[in-house]
Amino acid sequence: MALNMNKSDLNWLEKAEEYLSNHTLLALIILVSLTILAGSFRLRVDTPDFNKGETTSWWGITLNLVHGFGYSLCNQYYFPFCSATSSATAMREPAPILLFAGVAWLSKESLLAAGVTELLLLTGVMVTLFFLTREWTGSSSAGFLSAIIWIVYPRAMPLISQVSGDLLAGLGVTFGILFTLRARKSDNIRDWILAGIGLGIAVMSRSVMLMVTLTVIAGLIIERWDLRNNYSDWIRPSLLTFAVVLIIMTPWIVRTKLVFGRPLIGSSLVGYNIYRHNYMLGTNDYFHNVGNDESWVAIQSLVARRTDLLGTENEAQMDLVYREEGLKIIAANPVHYILLSGYRFFMLWFDWRVSESFGYNMGLVEYAVALLQLTLLIFAFIGSKNNLPEAWPLWASLIMVTISYMAVNSRMHYTIPIMPLVISLAAAAVFRVKIDMKVMMVT
Repeated sequence: MALNMNKSDLNWLEKAEEYLSNHTLLALIILVSLTILAGSFRLRVDTPDFNKGETTSWWGITLNLVHGFGYSLCNQYYFPFCSATSSATAMREPAPILLFAGVAWLSKESLLAAGVTELLLLTGVMVTLFFLTREWTGSSSAGFLSAIIWIVYPRAMPLISQVSGDLLAGLGVTFGILFTLRARKSDNIRDWILAGIGLGIAVMSRSVMLMVTLTVIAGLIIERWDLRNNYSDWIRPSLLTFAVVLIIMTPWIVRTKLVFGRPLIGSSLVGYNIYRHNYMLGTNDYFHNVGNDESWVAIQSLVARRTDLLGTENEAQMDLVYREEGLKIIAANPVHYILLSGYRFFMLWFDWRVSESFGYNMGLVEYAVALLQLTLLIFAFIGSKNNLPEAWPLWASLIMVTISYMAVNSRMHYTIPIMPLVISLAAAAVFRVKIDMKVMMVT
C-alpha cells in the first residue's frame, strides 16, 4: 500500500514538473505577482525608516548627492576627523547610491519609493535565480523551488524596509553567475559581457563580491587549461569578463584617487573592520563579535594613542592607519587570529552569539533561523557534491567569499548577496533526491 502511494506521489511530481516546464511564463508571472503582493503588505506594516538597518548611511549619502553636496557623509563613528567641510566619503559603494539617487530625485526623496525599489530588486533576484538554477540543472522544477525558497527565506523580505546594497549585490551576483554558466556553453561574446556586467555591479554594490569575480576568472583559466595552446580560446573569456568588470569599477577608482589621493577598489571601511574586529586579539577575551559600544571605545583609544595623527586625515588615510594597526595586532597574535577566524564561520552563517555584542541573547527566532541556515548549507553541500564540474562557479564563489569574511568580520546579513547561490545548490539537491526516489521505485 505504501509502495503504491509513493508511486502516486512520484507521478504527481512528474505531472507538476511537466506542467511547470510547459507553462514557465505563467508560473513566473504568478510568482512575481505573489511576491509583489507580499512585499507591498510588508512595506505597509513595516514602513521604511531612516534609522533601520544601514539606511542612515546609504540614504544619507544618497540625499547629499541629490542635494548637490556631492558623494559625502560625515560619520565620526567610523572616521573621527571628518567634518561638515571635509565629508567626502567612500564608506558605501556607488552602484546602490546612484540607483537610489535616481529614485530619490524622481520620487521627491520618498523612502517608500526606495522600499519599492528594494522590492523590485528582491523580485529580480527571484526571477534570475529561477533561470540560474534551471540553467545548470536543466529542471524547471528545481528553478521554481529555488525561487520559492528565496521568497520565503526570512532574511530576504525584511531588507525591503531599509536601504542598503545587499539586494543589488545579490542581483548582480546571480545575474553574473547565470551568464557565466551560459557563456561556458555558448562561448558567445555577448554572454561573457553580460556576465561581466553582473559581476561588476555586484562588486560596486558590496566590495567583497570582488572575490566572486576573481573566483570566476581564475576558474575559467583553470577549466580551459587544455586550450592553452590556442591562446585566444584559453584566455579570451577571462580577459573579456575582467575587462568589463574593470570598466565598471574604473570611475570609482579614479574618483577616490582624485578625492582622497589614493585609489580605493571598494569601500573605505575595510581597514576600519580589520582593526575593529581584531584589536582584542592580544587579550584573553577575544572570542566574540565586537559590538558598537566596544568598537567606539577601541577607536577612541587608538586615536588617543596615535599622537602622530594630525586630525585632518581623510577616509583613505584613516583606512591605512586602521589597516596598519590591525595587521600589527594580527601578526603579533597569529594563533588567536586563526582561532577567531575559524569561529567567524559560525558567526557568518548562523549569527552565533553575534546578538550578545549588541546587548541581547539569541532567542527562539534566532535559533530557528540558524537551523534553517544549517539545513540550506547541508543541502547546498549535497548539491555541490553531486554537480562539482557543472556548478563550480557557485560553490567556489561561496567558499572564497566565506573565507574573506572569516578573515575580517562576520555576521549573517553579510551572506544575503550569496544566498541565491546557496539556495540554487540546495534546490538542486532536493531535485536530485526526487530523481533518486524515482529510480528506487522503478527498480
